[in-house]
Amino acid sequence: MLATTAAARSLLRASRFTTPATTVAVVRSFASIEPYSDYGKSVFTGRVADEYLKKHGSSGDILKDPSWTASHSDTVAKAVLDWAVDRGANTYCHWFQPMASSGVRHGQTGQVQNMMMAFNRTTNDIEFDFDGKNLTKGETDGSSYPNGGLRATHTAGGYLAIDTSSPIFLRGDTIFIPSAFVSYYGAALDEKTPLLRSNAALSKHGKRLLAHLGLDIGDQDVISNIGLEQEFFLVPRDQYYRRPDLQMAGRTIIGKDAPRGQEMCDHYMAPPSLSSPALACMQEIQDECWRLGIPLKTRHREVAPNQYEFAPLFGLNTIQVDQNLMVMQIIEEVAVRHGLAALMQEKPFNDVNGSGKHNNWSIGTEDGIMLLHPAKVNKATGNDTAFAVIMSAIIAAVNEHGDLMRMAIACPGNDFRLGACEAPPAIVSTY
Repeated sequence: MLATTAAARSLLRASRFTTPATTVAVVRSFASIEPYSDYGKSVFTGRVADEYLKKHGSSGDILKDPSWTASHSDTVAKAVLDWAVDRGANTYCHWFQPMASSGVRHGQTGQVQNMMMAFNRTTNDIEFDFDGKNLTKGETDGSSYPNGGLRATHTAGGYLAIDTSSPIFLRGDTIFIPSAFVSYYGAALDEKTPLLRSNAALSKHGKRLLAHLGLDIGDQDVISNIGLEQEFFLVPRDQYYRRPDLQMAGRTIIGKDAPRGQEMCDHYMAPPSLSSPALACMQEIQDECWRLGIPLKTRHREVAPNQYEFAPLFGLNTIQVDQNLMVMQIIEEVAVRHGLAALMQEKPFNDVNGSGKHNNWSIGTEDGIMLLHPAKVNKATGNDTAFAVIMSAIIAAVNEHGDLMRMAIACPGNDFRLGACEAPPAIVSTY
């Protein structure tokens, strides 16, 4: 992990060149926050955004109001460009999540990468070219989403708009701008647009309900928080290349069951072993994720042999989804460097647990009032029935719209898992 490796190197250097009289200082340096200083350096938010926006007469506060896309887009674009150049980047893309992208699509995202450059045909000079329009919107071919031939040629474009709820981030030489993707007539061509519309509906009616219960939250939103765990298998890459089914489908199609299963659960939460590349692989994954501001707090072995899990600190649902997509891509890419193949499919092997992405969901206000915390929401509203009313509303909504929820999560991977092997049954229970 980023902090661990940096701190260890710091201690090693100190032990070589210090005298016994300074031993206390060396021990103290291990607890220093300095080794964590690279956390979030590759995300345009917080202190990073504030530093660069101040150079252009503004501050990071403008990013808190989504209307900056109309009033300050050029200012933000200049700051993003400066940040990108300082970090060695010269390319940007609007980063979206195509409809029905779940499965074996690498990273499960779409993007077209463009250089932040203009090429002067007269002088043959190169200059930077990145403004507010480039930052906030884009256009590309939408004719093949969700599949080809659905729209007439003159309405086949796909249109991208920045998602201001999720921060811009940088990886390698490229700036990634989280975006929504819609058709010529505004139909969603992605997985994010329905989520944003759902968030807007939840906030509108959540605020209305809270007002009736005695709490006016003003201009704040009611938000959905989630914590997306990520389970996966790591297998030797040379053996992976012998399995066309794993390569093409991500799961076993034909063949025998493994000679050894998980009968003793001896793999679950067992100490990570230094004798295999798995621990070093997971440390490097965390290292990359921390630079992207992805708070992967937890790592451990899972129940099935060669199965592992990461779990982040919870956060806003749009940010968590974006971060989880990048976590999966990083897992796949880093595994290669360690001679491993990472399997993300929900049920790659028979007779052992599948890999879950447990979605720890909650709702709250922007200033941190958790609506599913009985004591806190009852105190904030001054109403002893607030929690009971909110919980009843959720149960009623699930009961009324359970068919839509089932359709929303139905996919071959999930349906392989439902009902067994550390997966919930295909029903919804409340207790």
